[in-house]
Amino acid sequence: MVPPQPANRIADKVAVSIPRGMVPMAYWLRAWLELGILSMPQGVAQEPMRTDASDLGITIMGSIVQKSLEDNVALIKEQSGSVKAVKRDHIIAEKYKVIAVYRDHIEILTRESKRYLVYSDKFSASLQAKPGAGPNLDPSGDSYSEEGFERRKGKIAMTGAYRDKLIKEDLAKVLMQATAEPHLENGQIVGFKMSQIDGDSIYAKSGVTNGDIITTINGQDLTSVAGTINLLHSLKNTDSVEIELRRGSETVKITAEVK
Repeated sequence: MVPPQPANRIADKVAVSIPRGMVPMAYWLRAWLELGILSMPQGVAQEPMRTDASDLGITIMGSIVQKSLEDNVALIKEQSGSVKAVKRDHIIAEKYKVIAVYRDHIEILTRESKRYLVYSDKFSASLQAKPGAGPNLDPSGDSYSEEGFERRKGKIAMTGAYRDKLIKEDLAKVLMQATAEPHLENGQIVGFKMSQIDGDSIYAKSGVTNGDIITTINGQDLTSVAGTINLLHSLKNTDSVEIELRRGSETVKITAEVK
């Protein structure tokens, strides 16, 4: 007589349709993991889970993408209201370690060794917008105007309300409407090259085009990522900004004043 088989044997819990002797080892490993017979060794990387920044109590305000992934920088706003520029290995809110920064999200590691791909839900509308949405702009044109904003050639005039909306309410969206990549010459940063400019963005409205290299802002050379971020923060309450950029072999100046 054949002795009774244990009730908790693998075959009772996992449906196997592959003939005996032909079951791949990977199949059994997965089954053992699911049944708790085998556990994942410590140190083995788990697939990161996707979540929104608001679920973790932070806000991703934007990112600066560089040639090396390790040098990418994200602007993070914590619940305390403080805004920080973070990159790989930085700590956010004293409990999240930054693993990597990408254009539209960051990857973090928690104290419990859980990995997350953190997206900002504030970006969802702009990221999912269909190409061509918004006004049909011709940045190469000499002028553009809308309520509170007017550009004539390289001179821009805007109202205080328009400026405040850009830097207070729409800042996260503005930062995601273009990519600014450090431009190097002889191994040194000499400016930031613009690309992926949205057609209805403030960049396009201001006459900035893909391929433009912004070299100075208010007379200050843009020679480092950290210095540029600090400079941009200092412009929040400024009523006058002068930008100098290179467009091919041509030097272009754009001035913006708050009226």
